Amino acid sequence: MSGRVVYALDDLSAVTALADLGVDTVEIEPPEDDDLLRRFVVAARARGLGVTLRLASDRILGPAVVDHVVQWLAGFALDGVRLDGPPAPVPLGEFAAAVGALSDHLGRPLTLAESNRFLVPAEGGVLGTLDGVSAWLWRTEDPDPVLPLAPPPPGAVATLTGLRDVAATLLLTAPLTPLLSRSDDLPAATLRELTALRRAHPDLAAARPEPTRPIRRGAEVITMRRGALVVAANIGMAPARVGLHGVPKSVLFTTTPGVSITYTSVDLPPESAAVIACCRFDQP
Repeated sequence: MSGRVVYALDDLSAVTALADLGVDTVEIEPPEDDDLLRRFVVAARARGLGVTLRLASDRILGPAVVDHVVQWLAGFALDGVRLDGPPAPVPLGEFAAAVGALSDHLGRPLTLAESNRFLVPAEGGVLGTLDGVSAWLWRTEDPDPVLPLAPPPPGAVATLTGLRDVAATLLLTAPLTPLLSRSDDLPAATLRELTALRRAHPDLAAARPEPTRPIRRGAEVITMRRGALVVAANIGMAPARVGLHGVPKSVLFTTTPGVSITYTSVDLPPESAAVIACCRFDQP
């Protein structure tokens, strides 16, 4: 699941529509009916989707429950589990060891996540949400240039269409695993285009950042290096020229018309973002 696009699903009948949007994995709460879960997994697999379970952390009350969850992973051919909520009252190292051992036994990758971080695999990185990225867009200071993934403070979520699309672009191209839901209210066309871009350019799906500083942020502009691509965003109310620290070749995606490239930069309209392919950079 690390690096894939995950969609938290409430309506199990919506699996076909999600597959058409380019989502890789669906996250569901376990239904009470085991046969329903088994049929859902079969239907999701037929459409090329992985399936993970979302469990309330406080339900993981002891080794017996952990064993039961591990049996679910094996018995229903699931791909992983995410614990959602306060820290689980069991040693998560033991839980991770059990999931890791099962993954080795089955010969296929399994994941265990706690809220926004992966425990299995250990190098899996983090999960990011649209709310978390939107909150980051509203910050005026950025001492540590890494996208924060904590829940945003009340009223911090970007609601304007332009900033929502900028946040979606950053989320789906950042060095993390995007976690979406219906409440994000992303237009189907935007999600479809961004997931197609991730498939066409594997650098965008890498869950780890570049070895050099990948994210640069000014007062109103942001650039993020992703392999041979640069994601550029203008969160201001006026047009902006954004330096790319390299030579652009083509514009692969924009949230709005009016984007143009110069020799070493991109001109962005207000509240917009773009993904640009570069032919070379001025540093590694």
